[in-house]
Formats: sequence, C-alpha cells, structure tokens
Amino acid sequence: MSTSTRVRTQLSRAGRPERVAGPLLVLGGVAFFAGGAIHPGDSGEGSKVSQLHEMLIDSMWYPSHALLLAATACFAAAILAFRRRGSLGSGIVQVTDVVSVIAVVATIGMTVHLFAALGADGIADGEKTFLYHVQTWNETIVDSLWGLGIAALAVTGGLTRTFGNPITLALGLVGGLAFALASATIAFTDRFDALFPLASLIGIWAIVVGLMMLLRKARSGLAAPTPDSDRAGNSN
Repeated sequence: MSTSTRVRTQLSRAGRPERVAGPLLVLGGVAFFAGGAIHPGDSGEGSKVSQLHEMLIDSMWYPSHALLLAATACFAAAILAFRRRGSLGSGIVQVTDVVSVIAVVATIGMTVHLFAALGADGIADGEKTFLYHVQTWNETIVDSLWGLGIAALAVTGGLTRTFGNPITLALGLVGGLAFALASATIAFTDRFDALFPLASLIGIWAIVVGLMMLLRKARSGLAAPTPDSDRAGNSN
C-alpha cells in the first residue's frame, strides 16, 4: 500500500465519527430547541403537584417531550460516536466517557418523563403519588447531571478544539448550567424556572458544533489525496 493510500485510509477512519456525530448533533440541537419552545407551562399557582398536573394534561406534553427525547437520544448517539475518534487527549477522553454514560441514562429518563402523562389522573387531587416522586428525582438528579455533563463537554471540547471552540464553549456552558440549576430546583421552588429558556442555548451549541464537524469533515475530504494522484505517485 502506498503512502498516499495509507494517508487517505487514515483520514477516512478518523472522519467517520464526525461524519456521524455532526449530523446527530445538528438534529439533536434542532429537536431540543423546538421541544423546549413548545414545552407546556403552568400557572405558577398552587402546589408543585398541581403545577405538574397542569403540564401533564396539556395537549403539548407529548409533542414537546417526544422532541426532547429525540434530542437526548441524538446527543447520546453523537457523543458515543465521537468517543471512537482517534488521537484525542486524555482530558477530553475522560470527560466524554463520563458524559456518554450520563447521556444514555438521561435518554432513558426522558423516555420515562414522556409517558408520565399516563398517570396524570393520580395526582389530580394534589396527592404525591409514586409517579410524582419518580418525576421529582428524575428531574432533580438525572436532568441536572445531563446539564452539567453538557457544560463539561462544551468546556473541555472547546478548550481542546475537538468538540467546538472557545466561542461555542460559552453557549454550552451557560445553557448546560442553566438547565442543570432549573431542573434541580423545579420540584421545590419556582425561583429558577426562568432559566429554562436560557437552556435553549444547548440547542444552539449542538447545532453550531455539529456544523463545525461537518465542515471540518468536508475540508479533510478535499485535502485527502485522490485516486488519480495516488496512481500518479505509484508510477513515479
């Protein structure tokens, strides 16, 4: 095998993760932004149980959370694909390993969250049922960890320029921290609910980083030796 052929093969293998991760991040970002935009709200009155009931019976519960489930699944798949990329520093590898586990757990958690509306009647009278406690801990723990994971990935990936850059770092950091804090407190206080719109920056972060990966893949494809140049090199 000639040197140019080996180089082309190595570039192809290195680009495969970004070829998959890029589109998944773009799709996940769009779905996250759209799901958050149509997420049902509550009146802000009454107990936290009654507020949850208001949202569960809203007609937009299923469309919103179907999009959010698609988003978390795309993010998880993108991060898992990115882990397969070679020549990554130890720092980003460690962060990606941890965040990929969190992302998979968050996808399972969002699936549970999607079908929570099936138990809406059980909390109609303000009773804290098993469903309510599952929702509380799902949002308080799983969603918060997911937001922190996105923030950590955005920072590490941005600083190393392997998953974005210093500009996208700010988007993912602010969006991730906002989502983590709002999720950790929503079951106990309304004070930080206003941070959820700010969490939409996660969607913008994912779209931008995904597009950057696609552009980087396209540039590396143009820079790779062509079959004709390979044959010419072999003949010399």
